[in-house]
Amino acid sequence: MENLDSQQLNLLITLRLRQLHNNGLKGILFDDLVRMYRDFIWKNGQPVHLNEIASDVFRVSDETIVRWLATESKIDGYRYSLEDFLPMLEDEEL
Repeated sequence: MENLDSQQLNLLITLRLRQLHNNGLKGILFDDLVRMYRDFIWKNGQPVHLNEIASDVFRVSDETIVRWLATESKIDGYRYSLEDFLPMLEDEEL
């Protein structure tokens, strides 16, 4: 269980993702959860034992996940200028 590519961890995150989708949060992706656990929950190191990992995966509330993703999105937005978003706006039908 040393890395985020393990089969057991992928299963746990997939189960958590299904819970989120069942709770109406269908816009959250598998990669979003992997990033959140890696960069936020386990920033000081991932637990070694599967039961600790499972506890961490299911302990985090839906609200915390949404809040972290929103904060991450806001931080990423600061890295861009308005000109970077012009192609998106030009492609949209108004």
